[in-house]
Parts: sequence; C-alpha cells; structure tokens
Amino acid sequence: TETFRPAPWSEREKKGPSVVFIGRLTEKKGPLILIEAFRLVHRSMPEATFTIIGDGPMRKQVYNKIREYKLDSAVTLAGELSREDALKQAGYHWVYAQHSITAPSGDQEGFGVSIAEASALELPVVSTWHNGIPEQIIDGENGYLVREYDYETMAERIQHLLKEPETIQRMGKNGRKR
Repeated sequence: TETFRPAPWSEREKKGPSVVFIGRLTEKKGPLILIEAFRLVHRSMPEATFTIIGDGPMRKQVYNKIREYKLDSAVTLAGELSREDALKQAGYHWVYAQHSITAPSGDQEGFGVSIAEASALELPVVSTWHNGIPEQIIDGENGYLVREYDYETMAERIQHLLKEPETIQRMGKNGRKR
C-alpha cells in the first residue's frame, strides 16, 4: 500500500460527489449497467459526476448510452490512461463502482485488481456479488455489494455514500487496512 497515496479528503471534497470506474469496457465489467445506475444517481444528485477510465470494444455503446441519457456534462470518458495516471485521477474521487457480471459468453471477473487498488486509495467500493469480489469487499465494511444486474440497488448504495462523507472516509480507511 505504500505505493498508493490516497488524496486527502479536503482535496476530494473540492471535486464534489464523484464516482470512478477503471477497467476495460467489456461485457463482464458491465459498463452499460454502471451508466444505468449513475443515471439514477444523477437524477437525485445532479451535482454528482462519474469518470470512466478505460477503453475497449464497448466504448461506442457506452458513449451512445451517455448521450441517450443526456449525461454528457456529468460523465467523463477518460479513455485509456497509464496505470499511474489512472490511479492518480481515481484517488481524487469519492466512490469506486464496478458492476461485474457473467457475460453471455461465460466470461467472468477473476480477482478484480482495480477493486484492490481502489481500496488501497481509500475509496469505498460498490460492486457485485461476483466471483472473487466478495473476497475483497465486505458488504457494509469497506463498500457495498449488490446482485448482478441490480442497478437500482447499486444506485441507492452509491447515493447513500455520496450523501455521507463520514461513511466514505470510514469505509475507505477500512478498505485500505483490508
């Protein structure tokens, strides 16, 4: 964890309520489901922002969904960044979200490295009960877990965190310790 330097909360607060995802834009990462969840978050918290760091075969679909929901001003598609730049940028957000699913091809998440990195950056994680993720995220301790495809509950969990900075800080510290 020494290589991961979480941004001080005072710096994160300046950014405002924000969510970040780092990963390839593939079916198993569920980027379209994340957009669905964020659409609900944004509806009740228009000041919230979402940054997607990564690229992949679903980029155009993700871009089109952002446009369809008129989230252009709230969602940033940062594209592929170096690991160092991605982690530095992620460290200034409030919450990390990843909606991993079993893709129709059967492809699944293994041990989510970006989830471990987010925890090392003191970001609470909202993700899914999927493969190796529950080994890293203890529901209610260092983040929240939801069922695959349950974007409504994911949105509720993200909103809960964005409205409670004290919970974000506590869960973030728990994640770093874990």
